[in-house]
Amino acid sequence: MIVKILLFSLLFFVQIWAGNISIQIDTLNQKIPYASKYETKKILHQLENFYINSVVSGENTPAIKALRGIIRCQKLLRIDASTYEEELRSRSKYSSKKSTTIHTQKKSPKKAIGKALSIRSISEKENSIIIKFDKDIIDKDIFFFKIKTKEGYKNIYDLRANLNFKTPKLHIDNLSKIIIAQNRKDKVRIVLRDDSVIYSKAFIRKGTLFIKVNAPAKSTYKPTSITVTKKTVKKIKAPKIRKKSPINITSKVVNKSSKNIYASSKTIVIDAGHGGHDSGAVGYKKFQEKKTVLKVAQLLRKLLIAKGYKVNMTRASDTFIKLKQRTHLANRENADLFISIHANAAPKGKFLSLKGIETFFLSPAKTKKAKRIAAKENAAASAMNKKSKDTLLSFLNTNKIIQSNKLAIDIQSGMLTAARKKYKNVKDGGVREAPFWVLVGAQMPAVLVELGYITNPTEGERLFNPFYQKALAKGIYTGINNYFAKNK
Repeated sequence: MIVKILLFSLLFFVQIWAGNISIQIDTLNQKIPYASKYETKKILHQLENFYINSVVSGENTPAIKALRGIIRCQKLLRIDASTYEEELRSRSKYSSKKSTTIHTQKKSPKKAIGKALSIRSISEKENSIIIKFDKDIIDKDIFFFKIKTKEGYKNIYDLRANLNFKTPKLHIDNLSKIIIAQNRKDKVRIVLRDDSVIYSKAFIRKGTLFIKVNAPAKSTYKPTSITVTKKTVKKIKAPKIRKKSPINITSKVVNKSSKNIYASSKTIVIDAGHGGHDSGAVGYKKFQEKKTVLKVAQLLRKLLIAKGYKVNMTRASDTFIKLKQRTHLANRENADLFISIHANAAPKGKFLSLKGIETFFLSPAKTKKAKRIAAKENAAASAMNKKSKDTLLSFLNTNKIIQSNKLAIDIQSGMLTAARKKYKNVKDGGVREAPFWVLVGAQMPAVLVELGYITNPTEGERLFNPFYQKALAKGIYTGINNYFAKNK
């Protein structure tokens, strides 16, 4: 039963996400005919970002809408749109067979198109609105969106239902107003209003709808945040993690003596690769990639928060997080940088010859080696054919690629300098381009760091040496500082 509830919750929030994105895409598409050349370029970039995130999230309908708008913009700007027209035909054909949105989930046709529900009761308990119906409500009966108006912020839930009684007065902490009324035939609208941003989530339990208000999460996957000061950083332990749930540890410190005044205004997301059942590369003496990258990520976090940065981690312990959820966290937190940490592995026969530190930024692969490394790290990614991947990569924002390249150079230099203070023979693997799936959805400069080859006996041992791990973390930290200093 618990698994069923969790599944319904997941499907419901996928629907919410797709609905919100579709509304924003529709709004942009409506502006295209009246936009100036400058505004058309701006809309084009926004639609490209929506397209990337729709594909990463596996949502075909928003992706198709975005593609249509992109093609219109390109034609107005006299840009060749043939590649994207072909991609649109491919996606439209696929959509006619099977849409990837929640609405394609197999359910009773009678349930989906039958008579609207009747609300039996509305109550409030522990900052939750509880609504019971004459029959079980399902995810197709609910639609959610949020808006900002002159009156403030609103979270709106539309229910495929009818209300035949006067609604009781409800009081929820931190909400200025709650409105529940029949919006039109077969549609009841619930409006949550306040002067500040409202966080709410809905879930179905035994056919009853629960709307939790001002919960610590914007969705069922939003992690818990904790704020710590410099004095208490060492005492705080990572919270216990539910299986298959991403963790976001937010740490912020006020360091008045810091000379880097930009640090306190910057948010960094650190992504320790793999985790849980995904051990990553397994190398010399059966060392596991997931363990050393988590340790380096934790050390990097401590260095950054001590300097005043706000830091989020995609995982704080041995937990598996899907690749698309990692960049979703960074986008949701409006992060300034996304740093994914990994360890490399050589193919059989090259365990002794291949070694070195490398830093990658997102771009179509240029070499066979880059393609091989990307294939290893992309193993946990959603399936997508090569043609669609190439089309997706063509949408990448040029400015973001340039900034990611600069960040990669600074981090690579920082790691080499720090590691070579004690280990003189550390090899420079260079800064490279590769299509790493974990970086695709990031809307900010993003890099993937390969700390070394876990399959190489020398580097494999070092990667689990506390002193070497500290040196690598210090190098990444220095690279981040240098990047911001150069790009104020």
